[in-house]
Amino acid sequence: MNKADYLAQVEGLHASPELRARIAELAGTVRPRRRLRPWMGACACLALIVGLGVGLYTGRIPLPGGSGGGGAGHSEGSTFLSYAGPVFPLTLAEENAHITARREVTLDFAPWEAVWVEDPESDSGGYARRTTDVLVTDSYTLTNSSQEDQTVSVLYPFSSALYQLGKELPVLRADGAELETALRVGAYSGGFEGVWNGAIGGGPEGSVNLDYAESWEDYQTLLSDGTYLQNALGTGPDVRSIPVTVYQFTDPYGPPKDDEAGIPNPTLRASFDLDYDETIILSWGFHGGSFDRENGRMIQSFSIPQPGEPDYGEDLYYLLVVGEDIENLTTGGYVTGGADPDTPALEGCGVTVERYESDLDTVLRELLEPYWEGQEWEDSYGKVQWKVDFETWYRAFLEYLLSYGNLSPDAAERYGAGLLESIAGDVSVIDRVCWLETQLTVPAGGSVELTASLTKEASFDYGCAQTENLGVYGYDLVTRLGSNLTCTAQTATLLDRGQIEIVRQNFGFDLENGITTVPLDPGTEHYYLEVRRAS
Repeated sequence: MNKADYLAQVEGLHASPELRARIAELAGTVRPRRRLRPWMGACACLALIVGLGVGLYTGRIPLPGGSGGGGAGHSEGSTFLSYAGPVFPLTLAEENAHITARREVTLDFAPWEAVWVEDPESDSGGYARRTTDVLVTDSYTLTNSSQEDQTVSVLYPFSSALYQLGKELPVLRADGAELETALRVGAYSGGFEGVWNGAIGGGPEGSVNLDYAESWEDYQTLLSDGTYLQNALGTGPDVRSIPVTVYQFTDPYGPPKDDEAGIPNPTLRASFDLDYDETIILSWGFHGGSFDRENGRMIQSFSIPQPGEPDYGEDLYYLLVVGEDIENLTTGGYVTGGADPDTPALEGCGVTVERYESDLDTVLRELLEPYWEGQEWEDSYGKVQWKVDFETWYRAFLEYLLSYGNLSPDAAERYGAGLLESIAGDVSVIDRVCWLETQLTVPAGGSVELTASLTKEASFDYGCAQTENLGVYGYDLVTRLGSNLTCTAQTATLLDRGQIEIVRQNFGFDLENGITTVPLDPGTEHYYLEVRRAS
């Protein structure tokens, strides 16, 4: 199969062109505001993947030259540097005119209260912990106006990244009993942009960096016509029919790292010829190289594992060839990584290379299942349990690879080097909208109480930005976005627990006068609440 045949076959496998086009709209304007990942320092600026000549970052950080967050960038509340997404309303898999609902949303600030955590290693025996999360209870009284029982599939949406599902996965209950649910995972909810707001090569129109949704309007663009949900409810890509030629590199060896001897990073390079118009290269375990399209030459390299390093003895080094095969493959050792032609060669290096033919699905599963099993995400207070099974994660990987990786006709620059690890890492941390699906029977003329309980992060501006909203946290909800369920009434309740003072809102809460439950106007699609800690 040549490259043209492959692209013709794969065109229907990734997210639909309409969906990808609409997602791309989110990147239509350069957005210098970024949401910080929990494992990054508060003022982290840029993480570089060096060796392939591309600077990438996975965090959400302020970029120089852009406007800061924290101001009233929208007529409805602030535009925060880190936007956590709104609380979405329940919907039905199929619209049912007999089913209506009354919705009651509660925002509980209990997590803001300090909790003592025992720590035997601490001089004080422990420490006080509190967060800026809130507990959300989103309750629905589903009423059946017909004279027959109605069995419906309900879908509860929420925004999250896969690595956060251990914390953010809602729990659904019907009349107090917890329900079994199926997780439906949506595609990436953002887009791409250039590097550093155009200050570094690539420009603002590029596609090197992740460009996350920054406001509820972005989710409105994403969800309004139902295409995004239809894609999430579909079957996902099937790549079993795509042939690949596999080059597996095992037992790499060479002299040990020795700075004094001028061997700071002993590296193996694989060099080969190819027709860039007829061949696509994917790699696993390789992290450096060069690409010479004009002369039809490519170099891929990896550091020779040293004793004690995590990947020592694992032999997970693969080149996957889609399309025409490569030619004139040679390997050699060098004193350091990258692909500088002046890098001194290193004697005494070698590796065993095995070539075989397979299909894309088989090889990806062999590589990705061990990777998935090894994922352990941690928040500031300890490990967050992995909550997505391999098949769900693998489907998300395939959709992302085929939509944005170099197997896509519209590949993002971010993934142009073909590193599968870059795709795998981003699949776990990018934002998306997910749904919990379950079935309910609402009796004739009767009602069922359905409740979603979830933890919701705050939107905020981080410290190094020094904006006017420093120390202010935002929470928002939408009343009808993405929902076909008719709500006859909606209310919101605030359990402040003495922890907050309100800075801005459009709910109508009045803590001084004890107004903590308010009706929501269905004509107002978006409600927001911005608070700071009570002094």
